[in-house]
Amino acid sequence: MAAHSLATQTQLLMHIGYKYNWDFVNLGKAPIPEQTVRAGDWLIVSATEDSSRIPRQTMQRIQTIYQEGIRPLHWVMVHEAPCLLSAPKPKKKTHILPYIAILGGLGVWLATTLITTAAIVDPILIAITTEYNWIEIDRWVA
Repeated sequence: MAAHSLATQTQLLMHIGYKYNWDFVNLGKAPIPEQTVRAGDWLIVSATEDSSRIPRQTMQRIQTIYQEGIRPLHWVMVHEAPCLLSAPKPKKKTHILPYIAILGGLGVWLATTLITTAAIVDPILIAITTEYNWIEIDRWVA
């Protein structure tokens, strides 16, 4: 377990992806959203509040991550949501503007990355590490 103290959780998680030949992607740093957030044409939803069906392959990845000793701070689901749809109403008033500004970069990344994807992909599962790096774990067609 000494290796855990030498490597960041992000490095360890990326290594798991490499080890199992999974295409994990480090999307960069951002805070954990306090509520559902719109970033461009995407909705970022806490996985604890999302009711999407998670495929067996994705559940196996989550299980493997935990078996390898990694405990991400948080999990989020990202859904394509054209601007014709609005984000769910917040449950309480919070200062969301800083999140929108920080998550805007992730929205740009999602838009530019997924434009190059042939199939419509929805949703995307992201793990947020202890360093606040957002790591794409899996994506699938719902």
